[in-house]
Amino acid sequence: MKLITAFLFLILAGQGFTQELIEKTGSLCSGTLALSVALESGTSVLAWEKDGVVLTGESATSLNCITYGEGLYEVVLSRGGAIERLSLTIGMEEVHANFKATNYPAAAVTFFADESEASESIVGWSWDFGNGETSTAQNPRIMFSEQKDYTITLTVTTITGCSHTITKIHNWSYN
Repeated sequence: MKLITAFLFLILAGQGFTQELIEKTGSLCSGTLALSVALESGTSVLAWEKDGVVLTGESATSLNCITYGEGLYEVVLSRGGAIERLSLTIGMEEVHANFKATNYPAAAVTFFADESEASESIVGWSWDFGNGETSTAQNPRIMFSEQKDYTITLTVTTITGCSHTITKIHNWSYN
């Protein structure tokens, strides 16, 4: 196995295999998206492109993407006279808050089930139950004191700070 691994490494190294990658930090929805590339010795950035169009004046090792938005980003590199390209597609992070509420009259409680969806990990839940109570649990259970309609609001937040809020009317009843 070691011989096969060493052989593959030599083949890839002989074909100009590079460790350089485009790194992404932040997100579009939070207004902090940036791309960067760490260069090996003897390599320089010639240009950045988005969707095949050269981004005029952009030749640093990092790029603030907020100005340019979603699309296919490429960094054009020069290494010993050879031109190389690295690419990364950036799309808008998507997050959609949603929930289901189920009344259990015998226990005088409502179970709230988070049904939110996102293109990245959801790490925060902020609930307002319209009765003065709040929660940060993903799937809370709440006791309501009166039979009536309550305005329930859920805000979910992703790992990069994108968020979405939904508000629904929930009827609490002992029936």
